[in-house]
Amino acid sequence: MAVELKIRDIRTGNAQVAEFENIDDAEAWLRERPPFVEVLGPPRHGAIAAKDEMRLRDAMRPLDEQERAAQTKQDERDAEAMRNILSAQQDRMKQEMEARREAVKDADPNRPLHIAFERGKEMRNADPIDDRPVTEAARKAVLAWVAERDTWVHARGQYVNDAQVVVWPGPIPSGNEEDRVEQGGQFNVLAGTAPELN
Repeated sequence: MAVELKIRDIRTGNAQVAEFENIDDAEAWLRERPPFVEVLGPPRHGAIAAKDEMRLRDAMRPLDEQERAAQTKQDERDAEAMRNILSAQQDRMKQEMEARREAVKDADPNRPLHIAFERGKEMRNADPIDDRPVTEAARKAVLAWVAERDTWVHARGQYVNDAQVVVWPGPIPSGNEEDRVEQGGQFNVLAGTAPELN
């Protein structure tokens, strides 16, 4: 049965998969592991039986001093590359948020608000690019929505701890106050006696 091992050139970071005809060939290669080749293990979890994987691990020639030094340098290069990738992603996300913030400047001020509710804390607009405050009408509607759901879970000794809801902050298109909170709100519960809503 063929055996695959993921290997990496310690000096360059280039990784590839080495294939062997059977476990014995893989073991023999590991005992004489070429210089500056790091063995990272099977390319897929469970690809090699646990007892065979242990056997191969025990057979592997340890890294010598030069290889360990090269490995440390390569790990540092890998970490630096990852930091650069994360930094680029953060920059891109920041640019996208700025573009979205600019795009909503002229949007309808009465469009729905995404509101985050957490018991004992002040309600807030959950959209980071939306600067609109939570209106009093929206706040009262969310409290009523939460209070209703408290009754749903009260029999189980629970209460609504936090929620995410979409609310019309001003005029409601249908004109019906019951439609102020849109369907699809989500909430999480905690066990115990519910602190008062405020």
